[in-house]
Parts: sequence; C-alpha cells; structure tokens
Amino acid sequence: MANITRYKPFNEFVSLREAMDRLFEDSVITPRATTSFNRVQPVNLYETAEDFTLQVPMPGANPENVEINVQQDVVSLKWQTEVEIPENATVRYHGIQKRAYQQSFTVPSPINSERAEATYKDGILTLRLPKAEHARARTIKVNAANS
Repeated sequence: MANITRYKPFNEFVSLREAMDRLFEDSVITPRATTSFNRVQPVNLYETAEDFTLQVPMPGANPENVEINVQQDVVSLKWQTEVEIPENATVRYHGIQKRAYQQSFTVPSPINSERAEATYKDGILTLRLPKAEHARARTIKVNAANS
C-alpha cells in the first residue's frame, strides 16, 4: 500500500533568522573566492579642512613595493605581504600569509595628487592626501554696494 503525505507549503519556508544566518555565514565567515585579491583591509579615514588622512594596516609588507595611484577622488593600493616561516618550525596558526592585496578607496572630494605623501611606520601605511584647491571650502566676504 502507498503512503500519501499531505503537501504543506509552509514547511519549505525558511525563517528570517535562518536566512540571515546563512547570508552572514556565506558572505562574511566563509571566503567566496580563492584568489589572492579577496581580502579587504580595515582602514581609517580622517578629514580636515585641508586634507584627508588614510591609514591602512599592512603587516609584513615591504614599503618600497607598495603601489599607490591617486586619480581625482580615488586612491588605489597594491601590495604584497611576505612573511617567512622559520625552518623546522611547526605552524600552529598561519593568519598572515604571503599574499597580494589590492584595494581602492573613494574620498568625498578630489585630491591634489602632486602634494600627496605616504609614510610607513609600525606596519601602518599613512597617506596624507591634500584636497584639490577647487574642492576646499572658502569663506567669501560680502561687499556692500553703496547707492
């Protein structure tokens, strides 16, 4: 004799919590790509009246091999980390690996790339990005016309 099961359409729905958990696990916890350009570094971006300061952590990077391109309001960075493991060492955790990174940032206004400066200290790249003259805020004095 055949078993008949009643179709229950609501059994196939996934709760919002389960859907969000799956979305979070798929997009944040598990890396989607296996290429070396899939890591995004956390950064700091500060703005003053004259310039922007961008700080990017680059542990294990050789500062002479960091490529920085500035065009209008976009800063593009390319670098590679080179961490060597001592011979006869047992790796227990390998969080910083030899890897290439590429990241671009868009700042709120155009940059004067001629005056941009970069320094590397304690594993952090700091970029000073002066605002373009036409993008800076100006105070305009009002002259009263006497009639």
